[in-house]
Amino acid sequence: MPCEECRELHTHGFNSRTDLVNALRVAAEEVDRGVLTPVVVVDRTIPEQVAIGSALQAGALPDVVLYRFRCTICGDNFELAADTDDGSGEWRRNGERNAA
Repeated sequence: MPCEECRELHTHGFNSRTDLVNALRVAAEEVDRGVLTPVVVVDRTIPEQVAIGSALQAGALPDVVLYRFRCTICGDNFELAADTDDGSGEWRRNGERNAA
């Protein structure tokens, strides 16, 4: 059951880069607030981390992003998956799929 802190983070889709940027901003704000914590699925080696950092500094974006989070209070899981080219994607709570 969602806690008071994360109850507004509903499963929903987005269809534009503006929607994607907003979703990334909200996720970052919730991490900064301490409500969400990133879930690391793959532990990258130092050379991989350096290569990714270098590409991002050069302005190269990955074609697809996938970020996972967990609520630090109630333990609900969240996933932000999107295509960075057109901004299509979805914010999912506990693996739910967007009904629309």
